[in-house]
Amino acid sequence: MLSFALTLHILATVIWVGGMFFAHMALRPAVNDLLEPPVRLPLLRRVLSGFFLWVWISVGTLLATGFWIFLGLWAGKAGLYVHIMMGIGLLMMVIFSFIYFVPFRKMGIALDMQNIAQAGAQMARVRGLIGINLVLGLVTTVIAVVKTL
Repeated sequence: MLSFALTLHILATVIWVGGMFFAHMALRPAVNDLLEPPVRLPLLRRVLSGFFLWVWISVGTLLATGFWIFLGLWAGKAGLYVHIMMGIGLLMMVIFSFIYFVPFRKMGIALDMQNIAQAGAQMARVRGLIGINLVLGLVTTVIAVVKTL
């Protein structure tokens, strides 16, 4: 059963970190080059709304499977690297929750009010925080791979 939990854990990680990589490194530069803010920002709102649903599913999956693996595999004897990965993962979840409930919501409200400048400012906050989470996710992935080799 631990292999099932580990598989779900890895899939949730791939969905979240891979989605952030795509959004930050491919989608954002393309829409910035091709679309003006009045078109770009509603598009990004819709794209992120869909992605964030998958992030919430991933967060729940990561929490459940992470503790399942922790209790089943290490039973209190986890190495420092496991605690570091758990700490980074929890920090990422806090950052994501902040993204979702503060700047992303404010961006939506600004768009609903046709305040493109305010929506753009909030999208810039979302983008910066996603960049931080992307780096944290990549670092955590490297730690996991290096420790399993």
